[in-house]
Amino acid sequence: MSGFSVIDAHVHTYPTSQIGLQATAGTAFSGCAGTVQELLGLMAVGGIDKAVMLNMTPVADMREAALARGEGPYEEVARRMIERMKRRNAWTCQVAREHPSLVPFISLDPSMGPDDAVAEIRQRAQEGACGIKLHPSGQRFSPTDRNLWPAYAEAEALGLPVVSHGGIFPLDTESSEHSRPRAFTRVLEAFPRLTLILAHLGEGYLEESLAMAAKYPNLFFDCSAAVSGTVQPPSLSDDEAADVIRRLGVDRVLFGSDWPWFHPLRDRERIEALPLSDDEKRLILGENARRILRV
Repeated sequence: MSGFSVIDAHVHTYPTSQIGLQATAGTAFSGCAGTVQELLGLMAVGGIDKAVMLNMTPVADMREAALARGEGPYEEVARRMIERMKRRNAWTCQVAREHPSLVPFISLDPSMGPDDAVAEIRQRAQEGACGIKLHPSGQRFSPTDRNLWPAYAEAEALGLPVVSHGGIFPLDTESSEHSRPRAFTRVLEAFPRLTLILAHLGEGYLEESLAMAAKYPNLFFDCSAAVSGTVQPPSLSDDEAADVIRRLGVDRVLFGSDWPWFHPLRDRERIEALPLSDDEKRLILGENARRILRV
């Protein structure tokens, strides 16, 4: 490992191994279940200074599963799922207070309504939340859902960045339309001071990512899963990865691993092996996250 200062801008954590294994459903390549102690151990071994917890709650899936089990009328079930999301947000913030090397981002869902979303942002910001994570494909909503408009405005006012899944969603390719880069056009235009980060470089729609990056200076990217050393062969060769990053702008791409699905140390090694200058690697591995995410 080199002497670069490293921030992993895309990880997920779970309260127990059982919950983490259930969430990953056997699809994690890291050999980890996603617990905080596992992550802290990897960070210590690999020289990762900070990790950003993008803990998303799959409200739609949980709601539909509860309804299928006959656990109550729709309104009651929907309310319980939002409360579960809020408890996970509170847990994420608590973990970060206990471990300063971990950075908390919270989850929102438009089904909670605009007033509740704004209240959740304000409360969790007081508890240390540093940003918001959305997964339009996994949560099955459009990023332009008007219930989210006040939440974007509040995030913009508070200077909280929003990270969203970007690009193809392998578990439900039809819902990938919600996460392709152009799906965020109206959001970027309506909130020009909002910092928006699309995960995975918008993989599957790289030309859209490039076009959007050229037009919207408040749009950034993380390279989790898209530029990974965990799974071989990689979806992008070293030369292709370096070219895409430079075309997007080396000052606009953040290193991320998507742990526990991918392995942060192997992914860091991949970035360090790319045909990029040390100054470019320094930006991607840590300096961009410090500036863009303010961590």
